[in-house]
Amino acid sequence: MVGLLMVGIGAAHEKTYAAYNSVLQTSNKHYDAQIVNQTTPTKGYNLYTDGPYYTSSSTRTADDNGYHYNNNFVRVMQTKQTKTGTYAKLRYFNKMLGWMNVHGIKSVSFNTIANSMMKQYNVMGTAVLASAGATNTATVSNGLANVTKNVLNAGDGSVVYPLASLQKAMTGAIVQQLISAGQLSATTPLSKYYPAVPYSQSITVGELLSMTSGIDNTDVTPSSQLTENQAYASMVKQLKSTGQNTYNYSDANFVLLAGIIAKVTGQSYTQNLKTRIFNKVGMKNTFVINSKQPATKATIATGYTYDGKNNYQDADTASLARLSAIPGAGNLLSTPNDFYKFIQGLQNGQILTASQFQQLTSYGSYYSGGLYVTKSGYKYNNGSFGGSSFHTSYYARNDNYHMAIVFMNQYPLAGSSSAKAFTQKMYDVATYY
Repeated sequence: MVGLLMVGIGAAHEKTYAAYNSVLQTSNKHYDAQIVNQTTPTKGYNLYTDGPYYTSSSTRTADDNGYHYNNNFVRVMQTKQTKTGTYAKLRYFNKMLGWMNVHGIKSVSFNTIANSMMKQYNVMGTAVLASAGATNTATVSNGLANVTKNVLNAGDGSVVYPLASLQKAMTGAIVQQLISAGQLSATTPLSKYYPAVPYSQSITVGELLSMTSGIDNTDVTPSSQLTENQAYASMVKQLKSTGQNTYNYSDANFVLLAGIIAKVTGQSYTQNLKTRIFNKVGMKNTFVINSKQPATKATIATGYTYDGKNNYQDADTASLARLSAIPGAGNLLSTPNDFYKFIQGLQNGQILTASQFQQLTSYGSYYSGGLYVTKSGYKYNNGSFGGSSFHTSYYARNDNYHMAIVFMNQYPLAGSSSAKAFTQKMYDVATYY
């Protein structure tokens, strides 16, 4: 009798299992999508954590509803077809939402997601994202570069932006080239090239690279654009050297490094930029600001402020005289696409080898060679001009597989987001979509 009961129980289990929907077809193709038309819970499609609807005991009832994610962008990780419909496994950034009937989503492009993020935070400018290295990049722009002339922001080189402090990595890379070639050393004292700087005998090239020289300066806007040599002389005259070898962010460190590059090579810093970086990686839309006007017909983006309600307030034209005063630290106009080429060249041998890049980022534990180095495996930096609305920022994995570069010409952003935080959000888009 016990044996009969056991057989009966087994048969019942087998019958229940057979009643579940079987998977008829599976696709492992990934694509980007948007959850749509789910404006109320009753209109929302159910989400099932463990698989398509009714394919197991745990998928008989829903775990969530698409209504909670309406209009959000997702990544389809897998698709399965059953007799009741086709279901997609959805990931929202790094969170798995579950399985939803495909009638609740529509396919979208990577560019659409990136552009939507810019609109959500009211970012005016241009961004470049890499979601799978150089094989999958997107360039997106939003808003106007010049309201008066009705010129749209663009990533094709027709609009250029002040590169600001992102330039410092270029200066650092050239210094690293000279160190690797034995023409300079991280322990070389500043006094060898600029003995007039107080405490220069106890300040090294490595400390300039890591912003631990104890040197500080204030931003100045000269009455006219300066030559490189005039800019170096002006900086030496107005900087303050404290003798305290602790971290202090200052443009003066990299202006002095630009001057050292010129002294070591016997060529101007500008010429070194062109031969060692621009020409090597094909940066055709990047221009040096010195005593001469930049040789470009591109629109130089105008900066604006956002007052919480209205865009394009307080028009702010980039001061070329101010840029000319800081060679090596922020005297370039460029585009996100050109800067992307530079970032790639930092480690692929075009500018530096991987080992040279590792050395460049080893001179300080917080900042080194024009990059922040506080996150292992990542490189990032942010640039701005005090009192202006221009912000540049990038965040990248060290192997450049995921990357976000954002140049903005309006600030602040919606939602009280900082430029740095927004760029990291764009990096998340590049990572998960």
